Amino acid sequence: MMRSRESGSRTARYPIRAVERAIAIIGILADTPGLSPLGVTEIAGRLGVSKSTAHRLLTTLVDYEVVEKEQTGGRYRLGWALYRIAHRLPHTTGVHAAAQPLMEAASHEIGETVNLAILNRGQMVIIDSWSPSSGIRVSPPKGVPHPLHCAASGKALIVDLSVHELRRLLGPDPLRALTPRTLVTLAALRRDLALSRERGYTLDDEEATDGVRCLGAPIRDFGGGIVAALSVTGPARRLTDARLGDVAVRVRKLSLEVSRKLGYTGASTLQYGLPPGAS
Repeated sequence: MMRSRESGSRTARYPIRAVERAIAIIGILADTPGLSPLGVTEIAGRLGVSKSTAHRLLTTLVDYEVVEKEQTGGRYRLGWALYRIAHRLPHTTGVHAAAQPLMEAASHEIGETVNLAILNRGQMVIIDSWSPSSGIRVSPPKGVPHPLHCAASGKALIVDLSVHELRRLLGPDPLRALTPRTLVTLAALRRDLALSRERGYTLDDEEATDGVRCLGAPIRDFGGGIVAALSVTGPARRLTDARLGDVAVRVRKLSLEVSRKLGYTGASTLQYGLPPGAS
């Protein structure tokens, strides 16, 4: 989830060891299965420092509520300050402000979860979602990196890319399979993206999660570039073939409405005019 200390050292021009170690502690706690608390000895071991060094770092992080210390047992877990910071993060993008009120209305109208996603470090990340107030909800986790090739939002984010750009971004075949339906070759993905451009929406047909379907479309800015993607997610038993057409119309309309707020003037966000080699 978090970059390693070594990775940070290679990319930072003037690395500060204490800051690197503090960030590494956050990553260690975030990557612990079930977010289970850890003791100072285990944290020090994973960090590769002495217990006293780890304790000093943890004490500072606790002071700023980035890390929380249990009253009994003395173990450490992530603090609520991180949640408060992360909760503000989507608001730094203009696309979030443009999309949020429209997402709420669309979720109630369609009766399914509506997601807003961006491309980050070669993966798709959901930065906001809105679910209806009643019924069974399917809400993908926010802020968690997800493969692009098996998500409707992910496909919408890469629908303009050429074969060379796709290969550079996704890597060699086989692509990672999350379900038996996942497209695991670039050739299959390119055919799927071409079909998406023809019909006006991308589709995750139980490719990321068994029993879950998702329809998506890109959001474009004033220059026509893709800056985010919107999708509708729901159980496959509700998003049936008979219902896909109606939901797709709403997804296309929603993505275009948000794009209009960003200055886009095209007639559709999926049939924009592709770069050479994309089809």
